[in-house]
Amino acid sequence: MREESLRNEEIERATDRLIALLDRFIEGQPLSAPIPVRAQRVFDDQTRRSAGGSVRLASAFFVAYSVGNPDWDFASIPVGIRGQHGDKKLAAALTDRHVTFHLNITAFGENLGWKGNVRRFNLQTDDRFSNFLRDLSALDGSERAQLVEHVAWRLFESRAVPRALPTLPATYLTYSRALALCEDLIRIPSEGHIQQFLVAGFLTVQRARLGWKIVTHHPHASDKFDATVGDIEEYIEDRLIAAYEVTVRDDWKNRLPDFRKKLERGGLTKYVIIASNVRDDPQLRPARALVAFTDPLGFDLAVVDIQDFFSVFCAELSKDELVAAFNKTYEFISSPTLCGRHDIMDSYRDAVGVWMEAAAAAR
Repeated sequence: MREESLRNEEIERATDRLIALLDRFIEGQPLSAPIPVRAQRVFDDQTRRSAGGSVRLASAFFVAYSVGNPDWDFASIPVGIRGQHGDKKLAAALTDRHVTFHLNITAFGENLGWKGNVRRFNLQTDDRFSNFLRDLSALDGSERAQLVEHVAWRLFESRAVPRALPTLPATYLTYSRALALCEDLIRIPSEGHIQQFLVAGFLTVQRARLGWKIVTHHPHASDKFDATVGDIEEYIEDRLIAAYEVTVRDDWKNRLPDFRKKLERGGLTKYVIIASNVRDDPQLRPARALVAFTDPLGFDLAVVDIQDFFSVFCAELSKDELVAAFNKTYEFISSPTLCGRHDIMDSYRDAVGVWMEAAAAAR
């Protein structure tokens, strides 16, 4: 075994397994299957016994580690558990995703005293873990694989995502004030992040009425690489029914063949572009000009001005739904897998704060 100071790929795989499952749940994906109660209790009983964040997170790690390492003896501490590829990586990933399960600790291995040569420790004689690891070792491999999904779900359900917009008096969120906030936000330079996630946030809240699911992606992700067909995708259960490209760039017309390929790849009958400055483009407005632009394409292309989109949706959503949409947008922006850029998060919150001040002054 390599020295403690060196990288242990088995430990990395265990932390990555938990993080990937957590991200799946954040993206709205369901459990693969119901988790047997017998398996759930192994972890849940341990977390009830343990109030400290370090013991709780170490226990989560051990479940994930046991899945990828069937020869582990449930007594030895994996060499290399401490450091940037182990305990620190896992804790930082959870904190970045607004998980509170671990009580914001930063390095469970160090906190638990696992320093120096970890081979001298025996977890079976450690009262903090002995009962838990005995019960974990009694599960078979398939049960432990199911349990790691339950662990990731427990991490997910502890998330406390900060809200950019608090609950406000009804007079604050009139149609015109909500639309003014949208216009303030889409003017922020953000390389398209705020614009895409604001559209996704509004769609998410409105489509939730119907039980439909909205999935959005990193604005700079390659659609070809990850097999997506749009910046935003709309599903009924697992069936793709719509895809949207949101852009603030003026060169989207150069990508018309790509949009057709995405439409065909997704089995769609229409593709939707939501873009800036559509209203002022003589090729796209009035509608008869748009007919001349789209007819030669050979597929049905909808081109919507982003301001028109929000003009309709601010009228459609209730005041509570508007608050939910603005906060869902901030959740997307704060997600490390979608954006996670603090400069954009700060700009968003600042714009909301200025808007609230103006709304309060006008009352």
